[in-house]
Amino acid sequence: MRKYILTVLLLTLVFGCSGSDFKIPSVVTPEQPEKPDEEPDKKPEDPSDPAEPADPAVRYVSSAAELKALGTLTAGDVVVWRDGVYDAQTVTLNGAGTADNPVVLRAETPGGVRFTGTSRLSIGGQYVEASGFWWENPEPVKGKSVVTFAKGSSDCVLADCAITGDATAEDATTDTKWVSLYGTHNTVRDCTFRDKRNIGCLLVVWLETGIVPEHTVAGNRFERPVTLYDAAGKAINGQETIRIGTSDYSMQTAACTVEGNYFYHCHGEQAEIISNKSCGNFYHGNLFVESQGSLTLRHGNGCTVRGNSFLGNGLEGTGGIRIIGEDHVVEENYLQGLAGTGYRTAVCLVRGQQSPALNGYWQVKNARVRRNTIVDCKYAFNVNYASSGSDQVMPVVGTLIEDNVVSLSSSSSYAVYCTATPAPDIEWKNNTLYGGRQSGVELPTAAEAPILPDMPLGVDALRLSAGCSWKTE
Repeated sequence: MRKYILTVLLLTLVFGCSGSDFKIPSVVTPEQPEKPDEEPDKKPEDPSDPAEPADPAVRYVSSAAELKALGTLTAGDVVVWRDGVYDAQTVTLNGAGTADNPVVLRAETPGGVRFTGTSRLSIGGQYVEASGFWWENPEPVKGKSVVTFAKGSSDCVLADCAITGDATAEDATTDTKWVSLYGTHNTVRDCTFRDKRNIGCLLVVWLETGIVPEHTVAGNRFERPVTLYDAAGKAINGQETIRIGTSDYSMQTAACTVEGNYFYHCHGEQAEIISNKSCGNFYHGNLFVESQGSLTLRHGNGCTVRGNSFLGNGLEGTGGIRIIGEDHVVEENYLQGLAGTGYRTAVCLVRGQQSPALNGYWQVKNARVRRNTIVDCKYAFNVNYASSGSDQVMPVVGTLIEDNVVSLSSSSSYAVYCTATPAPDIEWKNNTLYGGRQSGVELPTAAEAPILPDMPLGVDALRLSAGCSWKTE
């Protein structure tokens, strides 16, 4: 079974992290029986006779032009790209596969095909898979992504690939994406994305009118340590690691799943590691380590954030989950050592604007925040918050915060910081609050430190297994 399934079994949080193993049907030379005694005059076989021919569905290419020359690819076709370094390859992969017999384009050896320069890939059709490729130090081309799932594509997969930009120049003007997803039911899994140094979100789900994409992003490793700043020294907007939707489509359902990914040093724009801008998305079993920013439910409603782990290790600006909008559920997450303040606190519920535009701050309504564990964070709960001087005057309403455990060892930390004016409508129920301070509320506190769980089962397994199966260093 794929390592994705093995890791799922390890995680009580049901992390999804896997590696795909696309194998070429072997060329088989059948073993020849001994010549029978009763046929002494039969000529022995010529040892120079060719072996049984290879599976005709398996073909080899060494360029985008050779792939194009193959014509339409159909169910069961496997195309192997020979190992090597290839520059400026604009690859278009279209096919009509099935669930049982996808169209497959794979590197001869995982990681053995390295694309450089302006190389990029477009995946289209149905049940088409690409695996084992490495885009090394891609040159930004304005308006183009390194990998694009084309409009109309469905059930297509990018797996066990890498895009790395370690040797690229910092570029605050050329806005590009590394992965753009259109279509429906497409998957990006078990890939490594490291060191995007030009402006623009790393991975984007683009919404289209009337289409519910339902994409999956699972088992990947993301690193984005470089932050680009403007002339005033402020982090430039648009450096998210993942964004699902845009403000214009934010009230449309996307129903995407982001599961079992590892986010390490994802500093980017210093605010939003993941920017949710659509409805009905599911963030489950992800691991965030020393990443400056937060998982931000920026626009849209009805999302679920469950079973994720946020480990700040005291790094300044590390945050957890920021809640904006209606009907969100935030539950069973583990947050430890987060040193962020303001919007970048462990759990932040934000005040809304009175008549917000689609790109504004919508009032928090009917949020459910429950069964989370918060350990040694500078601010555990920052509730009814807005930056100083903002027009965010609509308080958090209809919200339940229950069965959470907060344990703080520093007396200067806040278990709860609540802006009391305008008055929020929050029910605090059965929470265990130990240590730290409170502001704006007077909630019962625990006299003894709660028994805390060990680090959630499977965190180390996820850390080791997320990303591609081969080394990119």
